[in-house]
Amino acid sequence: MVKVMTNHKVVIVLNGRFAGRKAVIVKSCEEGDKDHKYGYAVVAGIDRHPLKVNRRMNKHKIAKRSKLRPFVKVINYNHLLPTRYKLEVSKDLVNHEEIKDPAARKECRKNVKKLLEAKYKAGENR
Repeated sequence: MVKVMTNHKVVIVLNGRFAGRKAVIVKSCEEGDKDHKYGYAVVAGIDRHPLKVNRRMNKHKIAKRSKLRPFVKVINYNHLLPTRYKLEVSKDLVNHEEIKDPAARKECRKNVKKLLEAKYKAGENR
């Protein structure tokens, strides 16, 4: 059987607070583990997208509209819809143990935000 939910795969979240949001699989686990008895994926995604900008806007307004809000979450495979796209992210971007601690999760979200905003401003993966 072919593995569909692989690392770096872009997915759409189907259920929960982030339903309809796009995310990238950072780490996948087919069989589950002690904490999660089901197949799951650690995903990093975009909660709020950057807004549209044009040439008439000043620098301050462009900078404000170019921000995004990320999320990091462990999600059951049944609640993910895989797409045909891939996004190259580093494996050490999100660690499964970091997600359990709220302070480490916040730091992890900051790293994800830096990476995604840098990709957005560089014009990569459009």
